[in-house]
Amino acid sequence: MSYLTVSDGTKIYFEDHGDGKPILFSHGLNGSHLNFKRIIREFEDDYRVICYDQRGHGYSDRPSMHMNIKALGQDLNEIIDFLDLTDINLFGHSMGGASIYSYVNQFGCQKLKKIIVSDMSPYMRNNNWSGGIGQGLWSDEDFMDDFERIFDDVGNANWHITKNLMNPALADVSNESEMIEMYRKGSDAFTMASLWFSLFRTDQRPAIDKITVPFLYIKPDFALYSMVVSNYIKEHVKSDFVLEDNFSGTTHAILNEKPHEVAQCVKRFLK
Repeated sequence: MSYLTVSDGTKIYFEDHGDGKPILFSHGLNGSHLNFKRIIREFEDDYRVICYDQRGHGYSDRPSMHMNIKALGQDLNEIIDFLDLTDINLFGHSMGGASIYSYVNQFGCQKLKKIIVSDMSPYMRNNNWSGGIGQGLWSDEDFMDDFERIFDDVGNANWHITKNLMNPALADVSNESEMIEMYRKGSDAFTMASLWFSLFRTDQRPAIDKITVPFLYIKPDFALYSMVVSNYIKEHVKSDFVLEDNFSGTTHAILNEKPHEVAQCVKRFLK
């Protein structure tokens, strides 16, 4: 198992496989590098594939400080520097996309070749714009209720957000108690609350103006974010923009629902 100890002493787990141009995968909140497992298989023969667990997740440390989106961008930069990567293709899903925005905002695009983001807005809050979470309908009060749920029962909070935001089809499942218990075992309350708050308050729209490499946005059929987000990115990036949204029946969990189709559209974009 490979670890990098970043500047604040946090140990970050990473994997580095294959040869060729590098493609680096960054997962979402309450996830791990395993979220990309089925997609990574389709790149290992042609690319150098790097994935990692963000701080507070998976095999990485769960620090009691620097649990914010700025730190996630800095961690990504330290991984890039440690592995001496250039001409990197960055792929971020959900909060992993926010990590990429944070990286670009702090360090620019000099080491990047292309960016792929799946279903992530540069600003999750719905104040004075409609590009936030829940197709622009999740209010500040909803966010505050989320924090209360997280500190009361992280499993219940995770399940509430999943069924109300990410996949409404789950609202009537028969095994709700089992789902809550699964989320309870797989989630850390401090990590989730800290990063949920940081995502809520961090406006990364200025980072989009700093993107000078081609950008692919992957939008599921039932996405967390409306067309406001993809249109904003298209209007503000300083290079080519591609939208892929032909993924019938998919939700925010698109990486698990249609990994082959996602991998194929990414391959087309990279080539």
